[in-house]
Amino acid sequence: MAEVTVTINNKLYRLACDEGEQQHLISLARDIDGRIEQLKAGFGEVGDMRLLLMASLTIADELSEAKRLVRGLEAEATSLREERSAVSNRLHAAQDQIARTIIMAAERVERLSERISKDTSPARE
Repeated sequence: MAEVTVTINNKLYRLACDEGEQQHLISLARDIDGRIEQLKAGFGEVGDMRLLLMASLTIADELSEAKRLVRGLEAEATSLREERSAVSNRLHAAQDQIARTIIMAAERVERLSERISKDTSPARE
């Protein structure tokens, strides 16, 4: 376990984290500290707990909006996958139909060729 010391609202906090996660944790703490500073600029000193509560609610609101967007994107992705599958099925059906049409045309050409060969061959006496 690694340890980092972060400053939030001018208070130091020593926190444990997984090795390699130190910079991420420091970045998160800076974000929270910045939010608290913005709240203090807007509302003044309203107490540590209230500032943390307000910052938490702001973050929770952003998270809620992000989750809503993710759900929308997941639904859109599902719809696109279903549409792609339907298009793929139609494509395969069209390819099968084209193949059958080509085979039928080739068979017809072969029959016509045989008929022409018979019609143009010298008559036997």
